[in-house]
Amino acid sequence: MTAPRLRRDIAWNLVPIALLAGIGLGLNIGIGGREAWGPAALGVFNQVTTAYFVLAVFGALGINYSVLRAIAEQRTDPARVAATTVGALVPTVVLGAFVTLVFVLVRGAIAALLESEPVAEGILWAAPGLFCFTVNKVLLGVVNGLGRMRAFAVYTSLRYVMIAVGFGIAVIVDADAAKLPGLWSLAEGTLLVVLAVELVATVSLRRAAGWQTWAVEHLRYGARGVGATLLFELNSRLDIWLLGAALSDRMVGIYSMAATTAEGMSMLAVVLQVNVNPPIAASLVGKHTDEVEALVRRSRRWFVPAMAGACALGAAIFTLAIPWLTGDPRFLDGALPFATLVAGIAVASPWLPFNQILLMGGYPGWHTIFVTITVATNVVLNMLLIPQLGLMGAASATAIALFGSALWLRRLARTLLGVRL
Repeated sequence: MTAPRLRRDIAWNLVPIALLAGIGLGLNIGIGGREAWGPAALGVFNQVTTAYFVLAVFGALGINYSVLRAIAEQRTDPARVAATTVGALVPTVVLGAFVTLVFVLVRGAIAALLESEPVAEGILWAAPGLFCFTVNKVLLGVVNGLGRMRAFAVYTSLRYVMIAVGFGIAVIVDADAAKLPGLWSLAEGTLLVVLAVELVATVSLRRAAGWQTWAVEHLRYGARGVGATLLFELNSRLDIWLLGAALSDRMVGIYSMAATTAEGMSMLAVVLQVNVNPPIAASLVGKHTDEVEALVRRSRRWFVPAMAGACALGAAIFTLAIPWLTGDPRFLDGALPFATLVAGIAVASPWLPFNQILLMGGYPGWHTIFVTITVATNVVLNMLLIPQLGLMGAASATAIALFGSALWLRRLARTLLGVRL
């Protein structure tokens, strides 16, 4: 990938990140700051969302990464692209339907675990979106593998726009707080329709002979890497869940404001990641590690200073902006945890965009080991620090675990792939 094209594609994919930042923050402020809902409603929304994303991992089973890698390796072959795509979609549809059913059936148990009855109703409203989300993950993997990064940016932007539309509808009709997770169903359902049109327009499905072989390959790849994907989703919301088991919905809502805002800032790394994954996969299949290292160096020159600056700016304005925007001074309690979380992101920023390099290099099993160690570290630190420090304990544990994972990834990339990160 040439430097001008990489810069162009990254610029396009900054658009959905800007939307995520604005809409995500607006969503948290709108729920947490609205008198009819408040911090407790925000806590419920984020706890439903956590279960939603965890089960989506089982629905996609890591097949989205398998199809991305396979298409990126030889995307000029229409027959291979078609067979790879159909071979990914068939098992995903079956798995997506299954996990959606499980989501509905276990809603009572999840609500009991979190001691929050509204969570059960919220799961029902989010369930249709769960099925669509699992399929959309694979369809976006196809778009990413084909190198259609501008289209990828447009479709990702559509997801956030529809969340905003859904929230506007919820405000207008004065929806009950427990129904707010239905925003996921509206957004993902709309995106699925659009991605289906994209699929028909860009992939010659009639040339999908041999898709059964690819279905088996995707399932094998996914089975070796699904643990990592599951643990990664758990890890990104682990602090919220552990706080939910230890503290009130109100306290979870205050922390989730800080955590989701920090997560939105970390999406800058995802912008770079989705753009470098295809060329990394293509280079590694040909053992061209020098190309990967050159790409890493070029990217870091601008990404690390940009991320550090964004984190510092965010930490500086959080204290003033969030209480003012929400109209609720209680959210000021999240300022120090937020600063701690973004400090961890800034320190780990040289490695964050490349944390899927083992997947792209064909080592999903080792990727699972890498993520398992990261999550285990996070769990232990959260369990030790939350009882002592509350919100700050969760933030400190998450930040430390993030930096530790970056150091571990650096070692694995060198040992397994011969790539110096």
